[in-house]
Amino acid sequence: MPALLESIAGACRMLIVNDNSPDPSPHAAILNASRFAREGRIVVNRTPFSDFAAARNVCLRLHGELRAGQWVAFVDADEVHGEPVNRVARNLRSAAADLDAVEGYTWHFFASPDWYMSIERRMMFFRYAPQLRWEGAVHERLAGLGSRRAILPYVYAHYGWIMPVQRQALKGRQYSSLGAAGEIVPEESIGGVELQTYFEYAHRWRSAMRFRGRHPRAARAVIERMRHDRCEEFALADALVRRNQPLPRRLANAVMKLNYEQRWRLRALNPQARELLAR
Repeated sequence: MPALLESIAGACRMLIVNDNSPDPSPHAAILNASRFAREGRIVVNRTPFSDFAAARNVCLRLHGELRAGQWVAFVDADEVHGEPVNRVARNLRSAAADLDAVEGYTWHFFASPDWYMSIERRMMFFRYAPQLRWEGAVHERLAGLGSRRAILPYVYAHYGWIMPVQRQALKGRQYSSLGAAGEIVPEESIGGVELQTYFEYAHRWRSAMRFRGRHPRAARAVIERMRHDRCEEFALADALVRRNQPLPRRLANAVMKLNYEQRWRLRALNPQARELLAR
């Protein structure tokens, strides 16, 4: 979360937080240390957690009450933006009046900072309107938003799948309790979950792709700490990928990687996308 907050501090005028954690909040120190807090640009609300849509709707309500701006940044705590997000936010002030949302792409990192599963489209900003409302207890969707989108040739990072495997299993249990389908680990077995046997990872080792780029600047210090603190775990992840990727599979993954790359890079042909990323 510190990396996320630093990565958007230049793009967002105000940070609105709905903190659902028990009191005293384990997030308070991180929030108070952020640039938003130091500059008096943060509003923290506390409500009990019921589901993800309800939590986001509190932030939408506060955004309207505070008249926080024409545009809303859509972020999760396990995402980190790169430098281009600041240019996009600045250029939104002159965006077409009928533009409803701006989308980019995210690397979905897997098991370590050196591997990713896919590059997927992701909403970055949406135009605020009073009728907007999040729906769905888990994997929530924004209802009431118009269909006009600008899709940018810009990729940022999603690190949710490189958390320790036991935390990933706990997350699966929480999502299941909110109605998400899929197998879960029994509560009494969480402590024994291992990287090489966790069922959620079993089919992903074959399709993991090596990351050759640079991580967002705001995330680099955190990643270096993780490399030090979890070096054995990341080394095991490397070994498991190689064990599950014979030459034909590696060739197939290389083709898949090129497909992902051209998918987002070709967005640069769109004039509106170029305008939103212009310096």
